[in-house]
Amino acid sequence: MASGRDSGAQAHRHSGMESVIDAYQAPLLRYAARVLNNATLAQDVVQNTLVKLFRQWQPGMQPGAQLRNWLYRVVHNEAVDAIRAEARRKRHHEAQATAIVLAPAASVAGDPAVPEEREALVLQCLGKLEQAQQQVVLLRLQQGLSYEEIATITGHSSGYVGTLLHLAVKRLAAEVRRLESGTAS
Repeated sequence: MASGRDSGAQAHRHSGMESVIDAYQAPLLRYAARVLNNATLAQDVVQNTLVKLFRQWQPGMQPGAQLRNWLYRVVHNEAVDAIRAEARRKRHHEAQATAIVLAPAASVAGDPAVPEEREALVLQCLGKLEQAQQQVVLLRLQQGLSYEEIATITGHSSGYVGTLLHLAVKRLAAEVRRLESGTAS
């Protein structure tokens, strides 16, 4: 009999969550998409918000002003966190790419490499990267696309795009150092 009550409580919980989702999912998605200017990321933000709600769900909760306000506040906070994370990733990768291209280095003859030569060296090293890494590096650094835009183009998740960029920048740095020092591969 206890399991019958548990399944009834479970069904009631799901019914309440479904009414909340029906009432608020579309407006929350519109709000998040406008804040983020990115529909895919907005879906992630709203999904995270609904998961947080589900974890805190209390019996008898129903759509209402207090719950609506909480949902919008959590969506807003999640969106701000996503914007900050994207900005941090962008600064990190741009700083690494700039360091590779513009860092002073000695050429084989001992003369400092000029930035144009360094850039040509980096472009030469692109061929050492896997195709997926080349693609994300070019889309990010030459086209200035966001992780989400690159994810849409490549079909990868934005997290995987970040991983590809990180690995690519490390590999490029190692290849540039190797060529500048004159060692063979």
